[in-house]
Order: sequence, then C-alpha cells, then structure tokens
Amino acid sequence: MRCDSVLLRGVRAGSNTAFAFSITGLALAVPAILLPFVSAGLSGAERISLLFTGVSRLWDGGMQPLAVLVFLCGGLLPFAFLGSLAVLHAPPSLGWKRADFPLLERAAVVLGHWAIPEVQVLAVLVAIMKLRSVVDVTIGPGFWCYCAMVLSLLIAQRSSEFNPTVPPSEAGDVDAVVPS
Repeated sequence: MRCDSVLLRGVRAGSNTAFAFSITGLALAVPAILLPFVSAGLSGAERISLLFTGVSRLWDGGMQPLAVLVFLCGGLLPFAFLGSLAVLHAPPSLGWKRADFPLLERAAVVLGHWAIPEVQVLAVLVAIMKLRSVVDVTIGPGFWCYCAMVLSLLIAQRSSEFNPTVPPSEAGDVDAVVPS
C-alpha cells in the first residue's frame, strides 16, 4: 500500500562535497590502475594482477562481450562519471558562476546508472574467498585504492546537487516519498 507520505527528509552535503569527493576519486583511480590489485601464488609461483588484468584474460579467453562489460561498468564509466561530477560541481566550488551543461548532466545521469564499480568490488571479494581455499591470495594496494575510489564516487554521487527531474532551487532538499 502506498500513501504519498514523506519517509525521509534531509539536505545533501552540497556541491563542495561532491566536487571534493569526485576529485578524490579521480586521484585514487591512478594508483588503483597502476598498483597491484591482487596477487595469487602456489608453491612459490606468484601471479600479480592489476585492475584490468581480468579484462584482458576474459578477452583472450573468448569472452569478449563480458570483457567489454567489465571494462565499461567497472573501469571506464566510473572514471567518466567522476570526471563529469567534477566538471559539474567545479564552478560553484571555485567561486565561478554555475555553467549550464545540460548534455553533461544527462550524460552523468546515464553514467550513474551504468557505472557500478561497487559490483566489481563485491565480485573480487567473492573471487578472493573462493580462491583462498586453493591458493595463497594477497589483496594489493590497488584494490584498496579502488575501494576508496568507489566510496568517493558514491559519496560524490549522493552529494550531487543536480537532478534533472528537480528544479535547481529544490535540489538541495531530499525527500523520499512513497507514491500512491
């Protein structure tokens, strides 16, 4: 049963928070890409994987559509989403007049739906738990940077002031309404 009642009312943190966390996420993306993500070893032989090593293994294994999907949803789109949030929130946080980027705002909405790095984090954690019974697995600094990047992305997204369905004057207030 739906009652059109307000379940939650709150104020988002604002564009300065969104800008700070989007820049933080972009800064964390660099070491997440370059540093070892996970290493696995057995009997002295160790294999070190980077963030996109799995994508290349999927591609080489004949699973090109899955490789493209993992690359897009876990890598390229989250980075693009962080970049779009940084651009959309940079002018107000630097004291500039808010520029109107309707195309970038629409792109950010789409990126927000398809950029799902938190799913990749969960997939890696599940894989590590499964592999630990067979080989020695070590989580590398790249994985922790990626996790921090994902957290930064989620905070930036939740702090974002733009919402294409809400006029800018009302975007700061958040109401969770149960429609009838």
